[in-house]
Amino acid sequence: MRQVRIVTYQLPAEVTGETPAELKRCQVERVLSALHEAGQAGADLACLGETCTTSHLQASPDDRTIFEDALDGPTTRQVSAIAGRYRMNVALPIAAYWRGALHNLVVVLDRGGGVVGVYAKVHPTRVERRRGIVPGSDFPVFRLDFGVVGALICHDLSFVESARVLALRGAEVLIWPTWWSGWGEELCEAVIKSRAIDNGCWLVRVGYGYPSSRAWRPGMQLGRSGVIGPDGVALSSCGRAIGLSIATVDLDAERIAHSFSWTDEGPFRADLLADRRPDTYGALVDPSLIPSPRSPLL
Repeated sequence: MRQVRIVTYQLPAEVTGETPAELKRCQVERVLSALHEAGQAGADLACLGETCTTSHLQASPDDRTIFEDALDGPTTRQVSAIAGRYRMNVALPIAAYWRGALHNLVVVLDRGGGVVGVYAKVHPTRVERRRGIVPGSDFPVFRLDFGVVGALICHDLSFVESARVLALRGAEVLIWPTWWSGWGEELCEAVIKSRAIDNGCWLVRVGYGYPSSRAWRPGMQLGRSGVIGPDGVALSSCGRAIGLSIATVDLDAERIAHSFSWTDEGPFRADLLADRRPDTYGALVDPSLIPSPRSPLL
């Protein structure tokens, strides 16, 4: 058995402060406090929401006091110390400089606080790109002490290929920090669950929430941070509130399903991937089939 205690912390969707520095300070303090709570809850893996330290800022992409170095900046150093203190792995989603460019990132740290790897969002929104976010170009996987994880960020999940590449590379757990709020709840829930089901992976969704005194309405954050199993069932959820959600999963307990292709029961993920025909999927990488955008990137 490979039991893993996965803790998501649903941070507040709203922050206080006037200047970019004040807004960032508020968010960093919340992030560090959340990670202490996750550590005290015995997390093997702690996950936070997309761009958790700079999400409300309107700052120049050249402002290095706001957008730090991803590996050597003060925030990552503080998170590294917390990871080491509680002996937990951490998925830290930040907008920061990495390899000379500003990216929307997930920095993955191990139980000793060391950086295992970095994922740069491959599909930043058009708004992000206008603000200086540079797209990443790969979907790496990272080996932690309990197994293999991969990361996707927000709009990445809109594209079926993103999660599939990670699954083909061996990812068992997909970490998905997000600010999703558009397209409607039914569409979003169907897409989110299907990424777990289609790839036989555990999906860790981490968004943002609201205090109970705030009425939720369409267009606000989805919330529901937690873990979705390979069969699409939510094993934990914060609902729309602020705080911790905890699920303990056994990564060796893979989904077994009756297959109409194999005519018996077997491991869903392995059987599904074995039936793929990549030699017929050339259209997926044919640039001539990409439609023109409805407006240029301004």
